[in-house]
This record gives sequence, C-alpha cells and structure tokens, in this order.
Amino acid sequence: MKKLAKTFKLPLNILTIGLSASLIFPASVKSISNLVSSPVTSEKPAVLMAKVQQRIQFKKGTNSAEIKGGVARGTVNSYLIKAKKGQTMKIEIQSLEKNAVFSIIGPKTKTIIKESKSWSGVVSKTGDYQIDIGTERGGASYTLSVSIK
Repeated sequence: MKKLAKTFKLPLNILTIGLSASLIFPASVKSISNLVSSPVTSEKPAVLMAKVQQRIQFKKGTNSAEIKGGVARGTVNSYLIKAKKGQTMKIEIQSLEKNAVFSIIGPKTKTIIKESKSWSGVVSKTGDYQIDIGTERGGASYTLSVSIK
C-alpha cells in the first residue's frame, strides 16, 4: 500500500500546483490560452447522417411533385425516385435561407451532380435515383420540385 501512495503523490502535486497557479495568476493563464489556437479546417464532414429517406411518388395523372421539408446542419434528407432511360428529369430546390442544395446519385451509385440548386437532364439508365438534400451552411427549410417527362 505504501508504493501506491507514492505513485499517486507526484501527479496530485502537479495538479495542485497547476490549479494553484491558475488561481494566483489568472491573467497569465488567460493570455497563454489565447496564444494556443485550435486547428481550423475548411473540410466538410466525410460522413453525414441521413435524417429522412422516402420515395417520391407522383399523383395519378401527373409527372411532377413538390416536397416541403427541413434539414439541419450536418444532416442529409434522402429521396428516391424511379426513372426510365431517355426520360428528362428536372429538379429544383428553393429555401427561405437560400442555402439548401441537392446532389443526385444514379442507379449505379454514380454521382450525377453535387450541391446544386437546379438541374435538368436526360436519364441514361433505368432505375432509382437518389436525391440528397443538404445545406451550404446552417439549417434550411426547403421546397423540392421534381418532374420527369
């Protein structure tokens, strides 16, 4: 038991000295902490959590749909829509905050477009297309318009 007491004595003394110094010299500790900066990176998170995933279905006799939703910063709302080769798909997103964007991923997990607010194109393969809604900054409420002809 005596050895245990000796091994913990040194770290406790260092902790006590450090706490005492911060109480005695608070201005010095504050100025030193201002000199030490945290790393700043402009990279976006590699993995985003999907918040919502739902299938877009057109009402009978129509070829378009409008989806209203909201997305929090760092999350993605994911929608699936079925399209046939040769059809023209048009997607637009509007948000009050002007920061909502979408990405489209094709049936073979090929990214068709990244972080856009408007896109139109002819579908090259039949299958499910994934539309991921995210933001450029902060959260956003949005209206997603999708049509296929």
